[in-house]
Amino acid sequence: MPAKPHTHESLIFAWGVRDHSTWHLVVALLLLMGGMVGFFFIFRIVHPVAQRLPTTPQHVISLDPRDPAALALIHRAQDRSFALLSEEDSLPLESPLLAFRPSFEGHHIELREMVPVTAAMPQPRLFTAASDVLPPVPRRAAGPVTAPSAATLRAIMSSALAKRGPASVEMPGIKLTQPTRVQFRVAIGSAGQIITALPLGSAEDAEVMQQLHAAVTALRFEPSSIRRVEWGEISFRWEVAATP
Repeated sequence: MPAKPHTHESLIFAWGVRDHSTWHLVVALLLLMGGMVGFFFIFRIVHPVAQRLPTTPQHVISLDPRDPAALALIHRAQDRSFALLSEEDSLPLESPLLAFRPSFEGHHIELREMVPVTAAMPQPRLFTAASDVLPPVPRRAAGPVTAPSAATLRAIMSSALAKRGPASVEMPGIKLTQPTRVQFRVAIGSAGQIITALPLGSAEDAEVMQQLHAAVTALRFEPSSIRRVEWGEISFRWEVAATP
Protein backbone atom coordinates (compact mmCIF):
# COMPACT_ATOMS: atom_id res chain seq x y z
CA MET A 1 0.00 0.00 0.00
CA PRO A 2 1.65 3.34 -1.04
CA ALA A 3 2.49 5.80 1.74
CA LYS A 4 0.48 9.02 2.02
CA PRO A 5 2.43 12.02 0.74
CA HIS A 6 3.29 14.65 3.34
CA THR A 7 1.95 18.15 2.96
CA HIS A 8 4.07 21.17 3.86
CA GLU A 9 1.08 23.05 5.37
CA SER A 10 1.07 20.87 8.58
CA LEU A 11 4.65 21.92 9.37
CA ILE A 12 3.87 25.65 9.41
CA PHE A 13 3.45 27.17 12.93
CA ALA A 14 0.48 29.50 13.56
CA TRP A 15 2.38 32.50 14.90
CA GLY A 16 -0.65 34.72 14.64
CA VAL A 17 -2.75 32.74 17.16
CA ARG A 18 -2.27 33.98 20.75
CA ASP A 19 -2.38 31.62 23.73
CA HIS A 20 -4.90 32.69 26.43
CA SER A 21 -4.23 29.84 28.92
CA THR A 22 -2.72 32.27 31.46
CA TRP A 23 -5.98 34.27 31.65
CA HIS A 24 -7.92 31.04 32.05
CA LEU A 25 -5.68 30.04 34.94
CA VAL A 26 -6.14 33.44 36.59
CA VAL A 27 -9.94 33.25 36.26
CA ALA A 28 -9.98 29.72 37.72
CA LEU A 29 -7.81 30.87 40.63
CA LEU A 30 -10.16 33.76 41.39
CA LEU A 31 -13.17 31.42 41.31
CA LEU A 32 -11.41 29.03 43.67
CA MET A 33 -10.58 31.82 46.12
CA GLY A 34 -14.17 33.05 46.02
CA GLY A 35 -15.42 29.52 46.74
CA MET A 36 -13.01 29.14 49.66
CA VAL A 37 -14.15 32.47 51.13
CA GLY A 38 -17.78 31.39 50.76
CA PHE A 39 -17.08 28.09 52.50
CA PHE A 40 -15.31 30.00 55.28
CA PHE A 41 -18.44 32.04 56.00
CA ILE A 42 -20.78 29.07 55.67
CA PHE A 43 -18.82 26.59 57.81
CA ARG A 44 -17.29 28.99 60.28
CA ILE A 45 -17.04 27.99 63.95
CA VAL A 46 -19.54 29.80 66.14
CA HIS A 47 -18.73 29.68 69.84
CA PRO A 48 -21.69 29.54 72.23
CA VAL A 49 -22.40 32.65 74.19
CA ALA A 50 -21.90 32.11 77.90
CA GLN A 51 -24.94 33.03 79.94
CA ARG A 52 -24.13 35.28 82.86
CA LEU A 53 -26.06 34.70 86.04
CA PRO A 54 -27.68 37.76 87.54
CA THR A 55 -25.84 38.82 90.67
CA THR A 56 -27.42 40.60 93.56
CA PRO A 57 -25.25 43.36 94.99
CA GLN A 58 -24.50 43.05 98.68
CA HIS A 59 -24.57 46.10 100.90
CA VAL A 60 -22.87 46.55 104.22
CA ILE A 61 -24.71 48.81 106.63
CA SER A 62 -22.68 50.45 109.34
CA LEU A 63 -24.66 51.32 112.45
CA ASP A 64 -23.41 54.08 114.73
CA PRO A 65 -24.36 53.66 118.41
CA ARG A 66 -24.36 57.41 118.84
CA ASP A 67 -27.36 57.62 116.50
CA PRO A 68 -30.59 57.00 118.53
CA ALA A 69 -32.33 55.25 115.59
CA ALA A 70 -29.30 53.03 114.94
CA LEU A 71 -28.99 52.28 118.68
CA ALA A 72 -32.64 51.18 118.85
CA LEU A 73 -32.09 48.90 115.86
CA ILE A 74 -29.03 47.39 117.55
CA HIS A 75 -31.02 46.67 120.76
CA ARG A 76 -33.81 45.19 118.70
CA ALA A 77 -31.43 42.77 116.95
CA GLN A 78 -29.81 41.73 120.22
CA ASP A 79 -33.15 40.96 121.89
CA ARG A 80 -33.74 37.23 121.30
CA SER A 81 -37.32 37.25 122.59
CA PHE A 82 -38.39 39.90 120.12
CA ALA A 83 -41.68 39.08 118.37
CA LEU A 84 -41.99 35.85 120.42
CA LEU A 85 -44.46 34.95 123.10
CA SER A 86 -43.19 34.55 126.61
CA GLU A 87 -43.15 31.17 128.28
CA GLU A 88 -45.90 32.20 130.67
CA ASP A 89 -48.26 33.35 127.94
CA SER A 90 -47.61 30.37 125.67
CA LEU A 91 -50.21 27.61 125.81
CA PRO A 92 -49.58 24.05 124.63
CA LEU A 93 -51.33 23.52 121.35
CA GLU A 94 -52.57 19.98 120.84
CA SER A 95 -54.06 18.78 117.61
CA PRO A 96 -55.77 15.37 117.44
CA LEU A 97 -54.79 15.09 113.82
CA LEU A 98 -51.09 15.65 114.35
CA ALA A 99 -50.68 13.80 117.65
CA PHE A 100 -48.70 10.60 117.36
CA ARG A 101 -49.54 7.96 119.90
CA PRO A 102 -47.70 4.64 119.45
CA SER A 103 -49.54 1.41 120.06
CA PHE A 104 -47.02 0.28 122.71
CA GLU A 105 -47.52 3.38 124.83
CA GLY A 106 -48.14 2.41 128.45
CA HIS A 107 -46.98 -1.19 128.03
CA HIS A 108 -44.14 -2.64 130.07
CA ILE A 109 -42.08 -5.66 129.25
CA GLU A 110 -42.40 -8.33 131.90
CA LEU A 111 -41.16 -11.89 132.15
CA ARG A 112 -43.62 -14.67 131.72
CA GLU A 113 -43.99 -17.35 134.31
CA MET A 114 -42.10 -20.53 133.55
CA VAL A 115 -44.32 -23.51 132.83
CA PRO A 116 -43.04 -26.71 134.41
CA VAL A 117 -42.13 -29.42 131.92
CA THR A 118 -44.55 -32.30 132.12
CA ALA A 119 -43.01 -35.69 132.55
CA ALA A 120 -43.08 -37.86 129.45
CA MET A 121 -45.68 -40.53 129.85
CA PRO A 122 -44.76 -43.96 128.49
CA GLN A 123 -46.79 -44.85 125.41
CA PRO A 124 -48.21 -48.34 125.19
CA ARG A 125 -46.59 -50.53 122.54
CA LEU A 126 -49.26 -51.77 120.20
CA PHE A 127 -46.97 -54.06 118.21
CA THR A 128 -44.10 -56.22 119.33
CA ALA A 129 -41.57 -58.26 117.44
CA ALA A 130 -43.41 -61.49 118.25
CA SER A 131 -46.92 -60.27 117.38
CA ASP A 132 -48.42 -60.89 113.94
CA VAL A 133 -49.20 -57.62 112.23
CA LEU A 134 -50.79 -58.99 109.07
CA PRO A 135 -53.81 -61.27 109.13
CA PRO A 136 -53.22 -64.92 108.32
CA VAL A 137 -53.26 -65.71 104.60
CA PRO A 138 -55.14 -68.81 103.52
CA ARG A 139 -53.00 -71.37 101.83
CA ARG A 140 -53.36 -71.76 98.09
CA ALA A 141 -54.70 -75.06 96.93
CA ALA A 142 -51.96 -77.01 95.19
CA GLY A 143 -53.01 -78.19 91.75
CA PRO A 144 -51.54 -80.99 89.72
CA VAL A 145 -48.05 -80.21 88.49
CA THR A 146 -47.66 -80.84 84.80
CA ALA A 147 -44.26 -81.52 83.39
CA PRO A 148 -43.13 -78.98 80.80
CA SER A 149 -43.33 -80.15 77.27
CA ALA A 150 -40.00 -80.97 75.72
CA ALA A 151 -38.69 -78.48 73.14
CA THR A 152 -36.14 -79.21 70.47
CA LEU A 153 -33.71 -76.78 68.87
CA ARG A 154 -33.75 -77.06 65.10
CA ALA A 155 -31.63 -75.48 62.38
CA ILE A 156 -33.80 -74.01 59.60
CA MET A 157 -32.25 -73.97 56.11
CA SER A 158 -32.84 -71.31 53.51
CA SER A 159 -34.50 -72.14 50.20
CA ALA A 160 -31.14 -72.52 48.41
CA LEU A 161 -29.87 -75.02 51.00
CA ALA A 162 -33.20 -76.86 51.32
CA LYS A 163 -32.88 -78.01 47.68
CA ARG A 164 -29.72 -79.94 48.56
CA GLY A 165 -30.75 -81.33 51.94
CA PRO A 166 -33.39 -81.39 54.69
CA ALA A 167 -35.31 -78.21 55.48
CA SER A 168 -34.60 -78.49 59.25
CA VAL A 169 -32.09 -80.43 61.32
CA GLU A 170 -32.30 -81.17 65.05
CA MET A 171 -29.54 -79.68 67.27
CA PRO A 172 -29.58 -81.64 70.56
CA GLY A 173 -27.66 -80.60 73.68
CA ILE A 174 -27.38 -76.87 72.82
CA LYS A 175 -28.98 -74.40 75.26
CA LEU A 176 -29.69 -71.36 73.09
CA THR A 177 -31.92 -68.81 74.87
CA GLN A 178 -32.42 -66.33 72.01
CA PRO A 179 -32.46 -68.20 68.71
CA THR A 180 -33.70 -65.24 66.70
CA ARG A 181 -30.44 -63.32 67.27
CA VAL A 182 -28.17 -66.05 65.88
CA GLN A 183 -27.77 -66.84 62.17
CA PHE A 184 -25.00 -68.37 60.06
CA ARG A 185 -24.10 -67.77 56.42
CA VAL A 186 -22.49 -70.91 55.04
CA ALA A 187 -20.72 -71.84 51.84
CA ILE A 188 -21.32 -75.42 50.54
CA GLY A 189 -18.77 -77.09 48.30
CA SER A 190 -19.45 -79.33 45.34
CA ALA A 191 -19.10 -82.45 47.51
CA GLY A 192 -21.80 -81.26 49.96
CA GLN A 193 -19.49 -80.27 52.82
CA ILE A 194 -19.61 -76.84 54.50
CA ILE A 195 -16.48 -74.88 53.64
CA THR A 196 -17.15 -71.66 55.57
CA ALA A 197 -19.63 -70.78 58.34
CA LEU A 198 -19.82 -67.06 59.16
CA PRO A 199 -21.95 -66.04 62.19
CA LEU A 200 -24.25 -63.09 61.39
CA GLY A 201 -25.29 -62.68 65.05
CA SER A 202 -23.84 -63.52 68.46
CA ALA A 203 -25.37 -65.28 71.45
CA GLU A 204 -24.87 -64.30 75.09
CA ASP A 205 -22.48 -67.19 75.76
CA ALA A 206 -19.28 -67.91 73.83
CA GLU A 207 -19.48 -71.63 74.64
CA VAL A 208 -22.94 -71.83 73.03
CA MET A 209 -21.57 -70.13 69.89
CA GLN A 210 -18.75 -72.67 69.70
CA GLN A 211 -21.26 -75.55 69.98
CA LEU A 212 -23.44 -74.01 67.26
CA HIS A 213 -20.44 -73.48 64.95
CA ALA A 214 -19.30 -77.07 65.44
CA ALA A 215 -22.81 -78.41 64.79
CA VAL A 216 -23.24 -76.27 61.65
CA THR A 217 -19.88 -77.25 60.14
CA ALA A 218 -20.75 -80.91 60.73
CA LEU A 219 -23.81 -80.73 58.47
CA ARG A 220 -23.67 -82.48 55.08
CA PHE A 221 -25.66 -81.83 51.89
CA GLU A 222 -26.06 -83.54 48.54
CA PRO A 223 -23.14 -83.06 46.11
CA SER A 224 -23.60 -80.87 43.04
CA SER A 225 -21.60 -80.89 39.82
CA ILE A 226 -23.04 -77.59 38.55
CA ARG A 227 -21.83 -75.17 41.21
CA ARG A 228 -18.53 -75.44 43.00
CA VAL A 229 -19.59 -73.11 45.88
CA GLU A 230 -23.15 -72.26 46.89
CA TRP A 231 -24.06 -69.78 49.63
CA GLY A 232 -27.04 -69.92 51.99
CA GLU A 233 -28.30 -69.01 55.48
CA ILE A 234 -29.04 -71.19 58.50
CA SER A 235 -31.27 -69.89 61.32
CA PHE A 236 -32.48 -71.56 64.53
CA ARG A 237 -35.87 -72.13 66.16
CA TRP A 238 -37.26 -73.97 69.15
CA GLU A 239 -40.05 -76.44 68.31
CA VAL A 240 -42.29 -78.07 70.89
CA ALA A 241 -43.09 -81.71 70.34
CA ALA A 242 -46.76 -82.39 69.79
CA THR A 243 -48.45 -84.10 72.81
CA PRO A 244 -50.33 -87.30 72.05
